[in-house]
Formats: sequence, C-alpha cells, structure tokens
Amino acid sequence: MNYSETDLQALAARVERLEASTRRCKTACGVLLLSGISLLFMGAKPADHSDAPVIRAHTVEAQAFLLKDADGHVYARLSLSPDLRALASNLPPNLHVFALPDRDMPQGSAVLQFFDEDGSVVWSAPTKPGLLPVK
Repeated sequence: MNYSETDLQALAARVERLEASTRRCKTACGVLLLSGISLLFMGAKPADHSDAPVIRAHTVEAQAFLLKDADGHVYARLSLSPDLRALASNLPPNLHVFALPDRDMPQGSAVLQFFDEDGSVVWSAPTKPGLLPVK
C-alpha cells in the first residue's frame, strides 16, 4: 500500500494531538493522585493541640463562682454572702477558705472579691453594706 505524503502528515498531526492529550490526561491524573494522597496524610495526622471540652449552656446556676489558677490558688470570687458562709461551714478541713463577706451584709447580697497571692482581700464590691440613693 502506498501512502501519499499528505496522508502521512495528517496521520502525524493526529498522533501529535493524541500524545498531547495523553500528556494532559497523565498530568491531571498525577495531580489528582497527589492531592488524594496528601488529603489522606493530612487527615491521618493527629491534632496539634487538644482543647478542653466546652459545655455550652443557656443558663448556669451556682452559689459561688471562683477564679483559680492552675495550682488552685483563688484570685476572685463572686458569690451570695449567706450561701457562702453555709458553704464554708460544710467544707472539708483540708480546704482553706479565704476572707468571707462581713456578717452585717444584707441577706442575699452579691459580693465580688479579689484576692492577692497571700489570700487576703485586695478589693471587694460592695465595699460596705447599705443602700445607695438614686440620683
């Protein structure tokens, strides 16, 4: 069979287009394969940090809120004065209770206290019991 030169050129052009198409297909498959493998490795990697579990709630009820450091030292407390005295009387003897609100505080009044490293009160609100006049 004799092929003319134009047939050979057309055939060569078709082969070049097929080879270019094959190269593009191989490149796309390689990129997809590498992406899939990298996603597998990223998913298998353990987390860099672990956060403490967070409890989300609409309402929190407590008799006292304490602000402590990692060693358990109390730096601030928000509480109701009579409930705190009742709580302090029921604590085990090995727990230290910092300064309690004054005994003449009105019943059910909220007290915010800040403590220093020694456990003494640095600042307290209200500073003294009583009613404030409205202006």
